[in-house]
Amino acid sequence: MSGHRAERLSQLILQEVSVMLDREIHDPRVVGARVLHVQVSGDLRVAKIYINATGYTKDEIADMLDGLAHASRYIRRQLAVGLDLRIAPELRFFADHSIAQGEHFLQVLDQVQAENRAGEKNARKPAPQ
Repeated sequence: MSGHRAERLSQLILQEVSVMLDREIHDPRVVGARVLHVQVSGDLRVAKIYINATGYTKDEIADMLDGLAHASRYIRRQLAVGLDLRIAPELRFFADHSIAQGEHFLQVLDQVQAENRAGEKNARKPAPQ
């Protein structure tokens, strides 16, 4: 039963934090931050919030995570009120590089397919006699 509650709470936190980042948090360090995924622990005490890190340098990501950590108390209070939670989970922010990794994987896959096609064309050509 708690797995279902954790999943439902994850979705609600994702929606609420996304809205807060767009409309309420005005820290320049977090401008452009997008929530990709939220994972709430089984006991509902900790929420890991994964932020899109694609297109940012390591320094920009570090600044973004620092800004989010600074705003986490405010976000946690707003979640408690907005979601009617007696105890809001502790918020931990992480950079999510999965989109960049996926793009890299697709590029490698395209390159392998192109090499395979080129190899097939060369194999079809008749050998000169």
